[in-house]
Amino acid sequence: MKLVPLAKVVIDVGERFEVGKTPFGARMIGEITGARWEGERFRAKMVGAASADWAVAGEDDLLAVDVRMTLQTDDGALLYLHYDGLLDGRADPPVRSAMRFETSDPRYAWMGRTVFIACGTWDGVHVRYDVFEVAP
Repeated sequence: MKLVPLAKVVIDVGERFEVGKTPFGARMIGEITGARWEGERFRAKMVGAASADWAVAGEDDLLAVDVRMTLQTDDGALLYLHYDGLLDGRADPPVRSAMRFETSDPRYAWMGRTVFIACGTWDGVHVRYDVFEVAP
């Protein structure tokens, strides 16, 4: 297995809603207001307003992220992105995620057959990721 760089990403997180303690943990929803992907093979931005992180905080301050967003590539393709992962302030890097893409555009069909991993940071407003293709 090897890791092939895909892109550097900056995700802008806007208003956050504290749902409170549920049977699954302390649920919070962070609206995503923008995202930009910059890489040699993939350049895109978030489109639409239906993007958010439906996160759950556990009792040990570990945050399980669950993000969905729509992306449009610089050449016009639309992709759906879903990723989940962990935000752990004790780890370095603190944010680690596994990402999956879906598209009907044949130019990016390879992304739907690939798993991506990301690691990065969270400063309270932005998540900054380095995203890698997991290649055989």
